[in-house]
Amino acid sequence: MSEKRAKEITILLRNQGKTVKLELFPATAWGGPAGCYRLRLDGCWHSPGGSKHEFFAPGGIAGLVVALASGAPVQPEECPRLRWGDRVRVPNGTGAYDKTFVSGLPILGLDGRWWVTVTGRDLPVAVDTLLRATGGDQ
Repeated sequence: MSEKRAKEITILLRNQGKTVKLELFPATAWGGPAGCYRLRLDGCWHSPGGSKHEFFAPGGIAGLVVALASGAPVQPEECPRLRWGDRVRVPNGTGAYDKTFVSGLPILGLDGRWWVTVTGRDLPVAVDTLLRATGGDQ
């Protein structure tokens, strides 16, 4: 059965006679963050991290389009296993860390890094800068 949710954008790429179709659906249709997208690549959902639903920021999509146009393999690192409500510690700029909670799903950024929103911060935080809160931190 075909997808009933409306796609916002379709991109067709042709490189040396090979055509690739990239469809962008708003992430909010799956409970994802506003301004991000879920991608379908040649009719299959694009989830390089193995999650059921993966969402991409516009910059990450631009990087994917460039990789597809150049014929480069697209292999980002696996999606981090973070869930809504997980306790983490985030760097606060003074060499210390603040305790907080994950408040959204990881998003693959333009830089190839995974980003996640956390409680108490206006902007997403790079997952590779987070520390998992240990039992004593709770």
